[in-house]
Amino acid sequence: MDTKNLPTKNNLIKLKRSIQQSKEGQTLLEQKKMILQKELEKYIEQKQKLKEYGTKLLEEAYHALKIANVEIGIDDMLDISDGIKIDMDLDIKYKTIMGVEIPSVMMPQTQKPMFHYGLYNTTFSVDETILKFMQVKQYIVELAQIENIIFRLEKNIEKVQRRSNALKEIIIPADEKMASEIQNILDENEKEEFIRLKKLKRKR
Repeated sequence: MDTKNLPTKNNLIKLKRSIQQSKEGQTLLEQKKMILQKELEKYIEQKQKLKEYGTKLLEEAYHALKIANVEIGIDDMLDISDGIKIDMDLDIKYKTIMGVEIPSVMMPQTQKPMFHYGLYNTTFSVDETILKFMQVKQYIVELAQIENIIFRLEKNIEKVQRRSNALKEIIIPADEKMASEIQNILDENEKEEFIRLKKLKRKR
């Protein structure tokens, strides 16, 4: 038997203290899980609303593109798209919610979009198409951010749940069983010692 599990009063006191700490830890883990679940529900709701907005935005963007293709031709639209600068700059910062790092993604904003094409032989629908797809880009970044947050929260909730279950279903019951066994041994030893002393007293 491990020396820390020897049937002594000192070990029993330590074991009971450990059980109490484990129960408090399990309670804290459950509270953390509830907070993270509320955050998760909030972001899932945001994702649903954002996707509804995105569906409408994509319809508008593709509609504008179809009109522009008809008005100036697909080849000219391809030439214009080739001249548009691809800007992949993103500013990512993090905040912490109950130990979980939550990303905040920002795209550099310009006051006016840069149109790298001449106005000759182009129409308003071309400008509208580019503006709409710039909004689509922003939408994709926001959607990716929320999906990443949801993924991080779900993984952390699973981790917290596993730790809570381990305490509740394995560690605490095992320690309580050991404490009960030690207590029974101590009670039995005390009873035997009482009987022994009683016999000695009679002999005197």
